[in-house]
Amino acid sequence: MGFQQGLSGLNSASKFLDVVGNNVANANTVGYKGARAEFADVYANTLASTNVQVGIGGRTSAVAQQFAQGNITSTDNPLDIAIQGNGFFRMIDPAGSFSYARNGQFQLDREGYIVNNNQKLAGYAANSDGQLITGATPQAIQIQTSNIGAQATGGSALSDAGLTLGMNLDARKPIINRGTSTVSVTGARLANAAGTSPVNYTTRVTDSTGQFHTLDVRLTRAAPQTWTVETQLDGAGGFSQTATPLTFSTPGGQITSGGTQAVSYNLSSPAPAYGTTPMNFNLNFAGALEVAAAAEAPGTVTVNDTAALNTTVQISSSNLDPADPVTTPHTYSGSYLDGNGVSHTIDITLTKAATNTWVPTIDIDGAAFPIVPTPASIVFNTNGQMVAGSPIAITGAPGAVNFSVNLQGVTQQTGAFTAGTVQTRSTPPVVATDPSSYTHSTSATVYDSQGVGHTMTFYFAKVGVNAWEVQTSFDGATPVTQPGYVTFDAAGNMNGGTEFAYTSPIPSPSGAQTPLAFNTYFTGTTQFGNQFGVNELSQDGYADGNITGLSIGKDGIILGRYSNGQNRTIGQITLYNFANPQGLQPLGDNRWAESYASNQARLGTPGTSDFGTLQSGAVEDSNIDLTKELVDMITAQRSYQANAQTIKTQDQILQTLVNLR
Repeated sequence: MGFQQGLSGLNSASKFLDVVGNNVANANTVGYKGARAEFADVYANTLASTNVQVGIGGRTSAVAQQFAQGNITSTDNPLDIAIQGNGFFRMIDPAGSFSYARNGQFQLDREGYIVNNNQKLAGYAANSDGQLITGATPQAIQIQTSNIGAQATGGSALSDAGLTLGMNLDARKPIINRGTSTVSVTGARLANAAGTSPVNYTTRVTDSTGQFHTLDVRLTRAAPQTWTVETQLDGAGGFSQTATPLTFSTPGGQITSGGTQAVSYNLSSPAPAYGTTPMNFNLNFAGALEVAAAAEAPGTVTVNDTAALNTTVQISSSNLDPADPVTTPHTYSGSYLDGNGVSHTIDITLTKAATNTWVPTIDIDGAAFPIVPTPASIVFNTNGQMVAGSPIAITGAPGAVNFSVNLQGVTQQTGAFTAGTVQTRSTPPVVATDPSSYTHSTSATVYDSQGVGHTMTFYFAKVGVNAWEVQTSFDGATPVTQPGYVTFDAAGNMNGGTEFAYTSPIPSPSGAQTPLAFNTYFTGTTQFGNQFGVNELSQDGYADGNITGLSIGKDGIILGRYSNGQNRTIGQITLYNFANPQGLQPLGDNRWAESYASNQARLGTPGTSDFGTLQSGAVEDSNIDLTKELVDMITAQRSYQANAQTIKTQDQILQTLVNLR
């Protein structure tokens, strides 16, 4: 009968209208996925021939979810998140049950959890260092609002922890000639006991081309209160004795002769095409003492480098033992960096020639440096004070290295000679208020362990064709006395001095950990014929700060922005997918539950495998095509009317049969 078919058609059309109406009602629902009514015909079971069987109507076989991508709309809420591609958010209800959603309209609750409709968003947490804990089961993400603690510069675990400064140093700038340089000799003594060795000093000096040479000065006790002075340059030719020994009046007395002695050494290598101006050196032992004592004091070596390229090697606060035999010289060693950044060693050896008289010799890079007049002697009085032989002048012709060695403060005391360590300076500290004492300068802020910022100023002085000296100042204090050097090849690329260790010279007034120590990297620094400019400046220290905002990357990583300019990972949003998303069970509130038909949820992170990416500050609109739904509504209406007409026609046929009686 036609009534059965018509009635089933009315039911199917009504269901179709229900689905279309629900889609239209949710056209503006964020994350909503439209449904589609699916129909099937109905046949009665029969044993009759199938070629004459007529169906008995239709039925709604399924209402299938359609998980096509919806449009992405930007919002003003940075916590709004849209999924671009496959995947669902996992939501955790107050009872701990899971559901899944595409609705990314999130906000923070009073405890800092990211929530939607009282459902908490799941993901990976991060530890206090900002490292994701990916090995754990994803939990509800909680945004910690506590402050981020301070970190001292150089305190991170990064391989390049510290300060990075990349720049261009102007190759067109002239070489700066400097005044006095100091080489500190610590823990060294000039012993004057019988059988001890000469005292050697080693430092480095530069010629007018900026090339380095090693100067060795050797003091040897020749007699009580008398020391011979020998010099050697670049380790060649052996030690040459100066004309006047260093003589003291008495142990503890002043120098009586040999206080200043000239030494000359001609360079063995040809002078550069642009010429070499002689360097004048004086060995200066003024103020040295020869005093009997149980221990010998440490000393310093000073190189005075004037505009005329006269350099003084200063040796002070060191002691020669009056009991030292003639046969045992003592050597002081230092180093010097030339204008091209080449390191040279200076050895100054003192050998006792007579009582209170020591003869110096000088070696530079292992080569002897002739002393004029020869021999030079350092003389002490009976009180151990140097009375002669300092400084010792070493003057050369064009192409020669000329210098002086100053043993200011050297004393003669009873006790064994002990060699010490040497620290060098090629130039004196720059004067911040005198731009002529440096070529370029720039500043950076660094932080101590309590987050207190300090200004670190870098001064760059061109000391050679391809060499620059680097001095630093901390909070406006006098620049540190131990400089660094950066050197370049002929193409202007750095080939030396890319990394320096730095220790602050003054305690922090905040009471933070002292001293502040970190590495400074000049990686990427060049020397081109262009104006000075800083291309990169970064450091890993910071003050403490409170959270000021959040940002979410396409990979789901949540970054906290802090008032100290730092960003730190707070967590990562995870996504889930299913073998059959259409098998998910709708729960309402734009959420679905896992079911047998959908299979188990599969965990992933945004942008990996087949998972989509995230877009922060946006939401995914409903995937409903309203125009299509209106057309489907008309179709459903016509279908309903047609099926009603089938019933009406069947009624008219029955009425005709009734009227036949």
